[in-house]
Amino acid sequence: MAKKITGSAADAAASPVIIKKYANRRLYNTSSSSYITLEDLASMVRENIDFQVLDAKSGDEITHSILTQIIMEEEANACQMMPVSILSQMIVK
Repeated sequence: MAKKITGSAADAAASPVIIKKYANRRLYNTSSSSYITLEDLASMVRENIDFQVLDAKSGDEITHSILTQIIMEEEANACQMMPVSILSQMIVK
């Protein structure tokens, strides 16, 4: 029988991990109270861990730009994640 999650455990499972990005480009995982890297975020994506990246100073949500940065770094490291046709379609839209 499946275990029912209640209380704060259910809230934690439903809400994304909050990552704060500081002006010095450091990323802070508020759940684990530790600094992380873009590689750590890429691993979280691969593990289907929901997260949200916030600018520490303004509070603006910047997840989209951080995910784009991860893609750019992966591509720069000769790990072509996407074919040219998909990249072209992204520019058109």
